Amino acid sequence: MWYNYLKIALRSLRKFKGYASINIFGLAIGLACCLLIIQYLRDEWKVDKHHQNVGEIHRVATEFIIGNTADPTATTPSPLAEAIRTDFPEVVQSARLIKAPSVDKYLLKYEDRAYFEEKGIYADSTLFQVLTYDFVAGDPDHALDQPMSVVLSTSIAEKLFAGANPIGQSIKVESLWGDELFEVTGVFDPSTYSSHIDAEFFLSMNSGALGRRFYRLQEWGGNNLFYTYLQLQPDTDLAAFEAKLPAWLEGYAGERLRQMGFSKRHFLEPVEDIYLYSEVALQPGPTGDIAYFYILGSIALFILLIACINFMNLATAKATVRSQEVGVRKVIGASRSSLFGQFMSEAFVYTSMAVGVAFLVAEVLLPVFNRMLGKGLHLNMLQDPIVLVILIGFVLLTTLVAGSYPALYLSSFQPTKIFRSSVTDRFSAQNIRKGLVVLQFIISIALIQGVIVINEQMDYVRNKNLGFNPEQKLLVPLNSPNSYDNFYNLKDEVLRDSRVISASGVSSYPGSTNVEDMIMFGEGKTAEEGQQAYMTFIEPDYLDLMEFELLEGRLFSYDHLADTLNSIIVNEKLAKNLGYTTETAVGRKMFYEWGPERYDFTIVGVVKDFHTKSLHTPIEGQSFFFNPDNAHNYLIANVESKDLPGLLQSLENSWGEVNPTEPFQYYFLDQQLQQNYQADQRLGKLILWGTFLAIFISCLGLLGLATFAAERRLKEIGVRKVLGASIPNIIGLLTKDFLYLVLIALIIASPLAWYAMNKWFQNFHYHVEMPVWAYVVGGVLAIAIALATTIWQGLRAARVNPIKSLRTE
Repeated sequence: MWYNYLKIALRSLRKFKGYASINIFGLAIGLACCLLIIQYLRDEWKVDKHHQNVGEIHRVATEFIIGNTADPTATTPSPLAEAIRTDFPEVVQSARLIKAPSVDKYLLKYEDRAYFEEKGIYADSTLFQVLTYDFVAGDPDHALDQPMSVVLSTSIAEKLFAGANPIGQSIKVESLWGDELFEVTGVFDPSTYSSHIDAEFFLSMNSGALGRRFYRLQEWGGNNLFYTYLQLQPDTDLAAFEAKLPAWLEGYAGERLRQMGFSKRHFLEPVEDIYLYSEVALQPGPTGDIAYFYILGSIALFILLIACINFMNLATAKATVRSQEVGVRKVIGASRSSLFGQFMSEAFVYTSMAVGVAFLVAEVLLPVFNRMLGKGLHLNMLQDPIVLVILIGFVLLTTLVAGSYPALYLSSFQPTKIFRSSVTDRFSAQNIRKGLVVLQFIISIALIQGVIVINEQMDYVRNKNLGFNPEQKLLVPLNSPNSYDNFYNLKDEVLRDSRVISASGVSSYPGSTNVEDMIMFGEGKTAEEGQQAYMTFIEPDYLDLMEFELLEGRLFSYDHLADTLNSIIVNEKLAKNLGYTTETAVGRKMFYEWGPERYDFTIVGVVKDFHTKSLHTPIEGQSFFFNPDNAHNYLIANVESKDLPGLLQSLENSWGEVNPTEPFQYYFLDQQLQQNYQADQRLGKLILWGTFLAIFISCLGLLGLATFAAERRLKEIGVRKVLGASIPNIIGLLTKDFLYLVLIALIIASPLAWYAMNKWFQNFHYHVEMPVWAYVVGGVLAIAIALATTIWQGLRAARVNPIKSLRTE
């Protein structure tokens, strides 16, 4: 029986080639898009799911309460890990990580090989007892036991050792914290897992200058630089455990926090939820967003739904063509269930072919998809059998969803009505088809409008005045003690090139992570009323170079060397937080307390507010200090845009004169700032492609429906032409019904898109006003595309010679 069903399905496919092509191609495009998005979502979902005892591993996060502001971060003070492990029986083990402050890159050297690497982290010896890493060499439980030990990723080990055994070898690690030898005690393969900790090598924490400063640090108030991970007992009540933390913290840090003028609380984050769900600042690597996860999943579902709707609409529209076939089969004894099986088998054949084509299309598009998202996804079924499961699931699910309604509809025809030639397209079937077309275009129009709004916001982000000029600003990181010490020599060399307009030094630049902050308070206030102030140490010419706008007072100058003692420049936000206005702040004092000591500074200038982070977050209080010492982490140069290749070669030569043993590295400030919006840009690109595919598939189905409508009304069109109807009359006759459906979809889609975009705007502290024109343009564009699709088919039908269409009458 099933063999006969298959033969009939293949015969139907050959007989209705146009119908089959539209169905298979539409389904294939939709399924290919779904397959790629599902692979992306799977890759996002699996982050940190690989750890042993993953349900028992948590990260301790901190919420700082400063005045009326709560600021959650992923970091904790140094002594917390050991104290919490000792004091709570629920804690099996603890481990800390720290990103070395002010280190942009590390220079790794072995014999004659030297490479800059960004992703280095100092870690406790217990790290690999808490978190699971795939070691290919070394003992994870003891790899970091000894000072001056390092664990490398397979990619770094290959670059440095070129296939030789790295275990026991020593490499030189240079950074602003020193130039030290580390012994390689382990190698791990990061390709077998995904982690929110973005690290390519781990250095033992009790090592060198950083270890001497931070390893045994007992400061509970400041220096919240450590990521603390806990493995808890399997039966731990998390709510009860967290409820104990405030009293416990008060015992260790209460008095110290009151001296410093703020309070804080600690809470736990399940490690498996950090990547998608954590919203705290200062993460140890890039994170995802569960909202974007659901958005992309919805887009995949919508595209598949649109493709299935096409199948259902075209199948039911073809009902009158196949009605006699159904009648004959029922007369000779076919039951409704057997006919249902026949039509479901046809749907299965179409879907199976579509899935095969979809897999090939996905393979072709995968490299482009990976480049767009910065991923390394694959569709190798031998390495990932789940891909095969997904494809089989596509076949079964799509067959069920797309094939069941047409099969039920076609198998319900009555032979008596069929042979009396009274079978027409049922009113209920027409309404269902129209409803499905409306649903298709609701999704498509909402996506078009969403894409326009997202692009408008991204344009706003790119063009917003940030309070300084990031264009043509070239940054050179000083990643070693040698380059750090040679800053002024490098600056003199760089300024010899006439294409360098100016150059300066700075401790951190807008967009970089600045861990230098203090709780400051103004005159007549106490530390308890203090506000957070980020600190940047600069040369006097830095503010001019960056084109910060001075509102009151003056900037630093080498003519005022006394500024190096206790002078400070603040932004509007900090002046306001201190209780001053922009006009009255100059000459006033600001203070901070560290232990029993109080320090004061005099405000000499106020600059206009500026953005140091993305537009997702509000502007924060910022301060600048004149630093005459050789203590700059970056050289920043304002350069001319002409002949950039020649300029970069000249700068590399200048670097080589001053730092001959180190590679030259640089980047442009505007490009660094745009990295804050990578997730939003990826979302915009995916929605753009999803919108294009949704419109394409919808129009493909509309074309099929318009074709069948024209075929069904071919004789009517012939009669109308004989009676004098013009081609525009005929086109209007065939397109108006579809136009009404698109207009209904537009009315429904616009408020839905408006609501969705309002929710998305909540991710940004600064965003454009909702562009009403985007919804008008999106609607007009959707109507134009739908009209173009149906008018083309209407024009073909209107040009048919009425003699041919009426010949059988």
